[in-house]
Amino acid sequence: MVLVLVLSAHPIGARAGVLMAGLLLAVPCFVWSPPFSRFLLMGIMCTPFAAATALVLAPPIPGIRARLAYLCSWCGTHPVNRRARGFDAASLLQLIVATAVLDAAIATVIAVPSSGRWLPVRWLAGGIMILAFGEMLTACFPLVATAFGLTVPPLMQSPWRSMSVTEFWTKRWNIFVSEKILRPYCFAPLARRSVALALFAAFAVSGVSHALLAFIALGRWRISLIWGTFFLVQPLLIAAERRLAVRRWPPAAARAWTLTVLAITSPLFVEPMLQGLSIQDRALTQTVGVLGCLIVFSGIVSLASLASCSAAPRCMPPNTTLEPTTTAPSTFD
Repeated sequence: MVLVLVLSAHPIGARAGVLMAGLLLAVPCFVWSPPFSRFLLMGIMCTPFAAATALVLAPPIPGIRARLAYLCSWCGTHPVNRRARGFDAASLLQLIVATAVLDAAIATVIAVPSSGRWLPVRWLAGGIMILAFGEMLTACFPLVATAFGLTVPPLMQSPWRSMSVTEFWTKRWNIFVSEKILRPYCFAPLARRSVALALFAAFAVSGVSHALLAFIALGRWRISLIWGTFFLVQPLLIAAERRLAVRRWPPAAARAWTLTVLAITSPLFVEPMLQGLSIQDRALTQTVGVLGCLIVFSGIVSLASLASCSAAPRCMPPNTTLEPTTTAPSTFD
């Protein structure tokens, strides 16, 4: 990440930073460690690559501190605000519950057979693992940031609360990639010609990138392609919910629709993920590993935000204007 920030001072250096961060994504393949640990390392090493991509797409920003502030403020669109240091009890409770759910889901995956009639239970537990992970990350960011006296932009926003597939992908799951990479550089340019084409293109880019990451980590093309196929199905779900006018449904019904259709398609994502992780150790060990990584990641983001802040209460890079995110159209809308 430090090298990415240094190289991004010049457009050519920024491109070199993207190449370097992309090549270093292969590092987990050469680490002698259980698959679960390599998977966590792969997830963490995606951060410098995402940062390098954001900086190469942005105009040159002078100064490492300004570039850091640009990244921490979600490319200048979500301000990092100072606040009184405190203890966020609600986020802690949310984190405890989500961690317990993750532990129970991992224990279920370990306990049930990986074939036969138990497959639906295995897939359901795997899907709950993913949603619990999203909830843990949702809680970790405000919990750690509050301790540092900051309010930082969220990366996740309780994905399980989504009331449509569109809301899941645009406003609750991996917000940075959705808002700052897929929407402006993939969806928006193509939407001028065809919204449907732009929608499929955005998910195709996501599917290809996930398939490549899976192949780097696992070295197995078949399972990697199945993983990528999951994203190609999502535009069909979005088209179906638009025809059904799911947004007009009561909240409970809309949430049930979202979780149900995601659960139906989840084996395309869950089974390759579980095979790749090869979870065999005790559930508590895996849970503690995930929790530790999320807390460390949230701490790094908070420290970077604090370092990029000036004495002003709102921390933004120089010559950056805040975009009206509350009224901007969502990705894939």
